[in-house]
Amino acid sequence: MKKILIIMAATLIVGFVRVDARESSCMSCHRSSEWVSDTTAVAEYLKADIHFSRGIGCEDCHGGDPTKGFAEGDPELAMDPSKGYNPPPDKTGIPDFCARCHSDIEFMKRFNPRLPTDQLSLYRTSVHGKLLYGNKDTKVAVCTDCHGTHGILPASDSRSSIYFQNVPSTCKSCHSDQGHMAGYKYKDKQISINQYDQYVNSIHGVMALQQGDQSAPVCNDCHGNHGATPPNIASVSAACGECHASNRDYFNQSPHKAPWEELGYPECEQCHGNHLIVAATDSLVGIDQGALCIECHDAGTAGYLAAAQMRMAIDSLKKAIDAAETTVLEAETKGVEGGQARFDLGAAKDNLTRVRSVIHTFDRAQVTEITAAGILTAAGVQKTAQAALGDIKARQIGLATSLILVLLVAFALWRKIRKVDEKTDFVVKE
Repeated sequence: MKKILIIMAATLIVGFVRVDARESSCMSCHRSSEWVSDTTAVAEYLKADIHFSRGIGCEDCHGGDPTKGFAEGDPELAMDPSKGYNPPPDKTGIPDFCARCHSDIEFMKRFNPRLPTDQLSLYRTSVHGKLLYGNKDTKVAVCTDCHGTHGILPASDSRSSIYFQNVPSTCKSCHSDQGHMAGYKYKDKQISINQYDQYVNSIHGVMALQQGDQSAPVCNDCHGNHGATPPNIASVSAACGECHASNRDYFNQSPHKAPWEELGYPECEQCHGNHLIVAATDSLVGIDQGALCIECHDAGTAGYLAAAQMRMAIDSLKKAIDAAETTVLEAETKGVEGGQARFDLGAAKDNLTRVRSVIHTFDRAQVTEITAAGILTAAGVQKTAQAALGDIKARQIGLATSLILVLLVAFALWRKIRKVDEKTDFVVKE
């Protein structure tokens, strides 16, 4: 017990020492409106700043002597250049300012060994970095524009500006501002400001922002973060392929691969778009209104006919699955155990899922092979379910027949008993 009390006391002492270490002239002055006009910097820092939680004080970034100034009534004592104090840098100096620690491998190992230390190198390769260092353009994003300043939170914190659901809004603050983006071009075209509006209505935006699905991509998943740059034709498919690997591989085997390269088309984006990516449906394939195939393939051409056949194969599989599903459900409602039927029907549905990916080969032979196998499985399920329904009907007929016979026998017995009773009554009266 004595040992436990000693440990608890030691813990409290360490805690108080740590708090005292945080109390500095910097904080004392910047928390007092009598000394500074804006006290929000310290307030934000003390809330949950990642640096504060790791024991990093004002002087670790700004230099100076945090033990002097407030008590003496002279803030210049704390901001002593001989003690390493430097005024906060202007915007052009912020990346290098942050990199003093974040590019120091040995220093960062003390806090988070997994955190990369190449952010500045990456930033210099980004569009933002090139404009900042090359053109001294201070409108571009630097560290503090995305991460904040004194209230920096880790990316895992839902309040952080770089939490995955907040990234689109963080990027939006610049990229949806018409005045801010005026004059910025990509490939001699004015950069649009509708990316955010398109993204929130896309399948990715719905999954990430509305459903909270962390597997859904946000801006930095496709564009990068510190090395952010607009994707070129080659890198669009590479970005999409990181998640949609099968579709990428199938497309690379397709007859569209070579002409796409010759025409300079971006592979995935050409059909699916970029920021406004809608949920892919079977209606994108075929020759009906709204199908993408007819945007390039004229009526009567080989591509046009292939598109029609592939869509027909997919629709046939869907109809076979729906028919089997209806029959199995009917059988289940009448008491038939549907475990095996459901299992087999799942295999047919797997064929449908697979063919929707294989469609990116644009090979009608492969599409037909997969759909035919699924149709055969679904047909077998339906046949089995129909047979079960037939057995139920036969049993129902047999049961009804037996019931009628029982009723007839019962009626005959009743009539016989009545006659016997009548004779008995007559004898008694005599």
